[in-house]
Amino acid sequence: PAPTSSAPIEAIMTDEPTPAPEKAPTNDGTEVGSLTTTPPSKAPSTDSPTISHQPTLSPTKQTLLTAGTGAFNENQDIRFYLVADDLYVRQYWKNKFEKLVDSRSRFMIHVGSATPASEDCPEEAYERTEKSLSFSPVRAFSVPGNNDYPNCPNPSLAWKNYTEHLMNIDQKYWDPTSRYQVKRDPEQTGNFAFIFRRALFIGLNMVSNEDEDTTATRLEKNLQWVYNAAEPHEKNIDVIFLTGHGRLRDLPTFRDAIVEKKQGEWKDKMVVYARRAGQTNVFTDVEGTKDFHELTVGAGWPITDIHLDMTSKDAPRVGYRYQN
Repeated sequence: PAPTSSAPIEAIMTDEPTPAPEKAPTNDGTEVGSLTTTPPSKAPSTDSPTISHQPTLSPTKQTLLTAGTGAFNENQDIRFYLVADDLYVRQYWKNKFEKLVDSRSRFMIHVGSATPASEDCPEEAYERTEKSLSFSPVRAFSVPGNNDYPNCPNPSLAWKNYTEHLMNIDQKYWDPTSRYQVKRDPEQTGNFAFIFRRALFIGLNMVSNEDEDTTATRLEKNLQWVYNAAEPHEKNIDVIFLTGHGRLRDLPTFRDAIVEKKQGEWKDKMVVYARRAGQTNVFTDVEGTKDFHELTVGAGWPITDIHLDMTSKDAPRVGYRYQN
């Protein structure tokens, strides 16, 4: 059954200030990959992802994150950051985030885990990641990872710490925005969703609990949240961008349900699932499904700068580069 209070997400259109013209990429923004909605069909690899410094594109397409005019449409394209893992040294991250002040990116999503596997989930680990994220010049969101509570010695206490320090971090350190309206899942409080321009962004609790039934139940509720968020706006969105922690190959029920949607009601949309990994990469056409991509997010710095091309003749496309 659908959640009892699944109010539709509102798409808010606003005029935004025009930033200064972007300079050609330097060592502060190294392009590493991009892809279009029509790459060669390929299922996700089961090998550990490797970083290529060549763009991941169909041979007939042009690179997405190029320098110069026309590479980014200020009024319709979307830029944002993805970051993962424990942000351990606060002054280090403060210095790094200061480099992002003039960025065109509009927000940041932390895809877990806020605590390192080498620690037993002390509260100070959540506190330092919260503090580090608070230095971001753009609003930061958070979804939990396995090290944030299910792998902890005391999962209930760890969940309490995650909830207190990171779950609603987007409401703590930044002024209210009129660019989008964030909705929270009444059934799964860690889930969120919002629409920005013609893209729907959904944050999901995709961890794996020791109890497989608990995981299965939560994934069913996650799917319901995704459906409820997308259904009222299917005519007004071109991209559905999901963020979580677990690998799709480890969550076949969830993966197959998204594949079924992509082959049906969402056949004209690009769907991306972004998750934490050791390195950043894009695996195209999940389970042979055209325009359903799995994007892995490398840990620590440099963080991943995402560009959603919504306007070119090949749009929608997704590209990434490292923000050094």
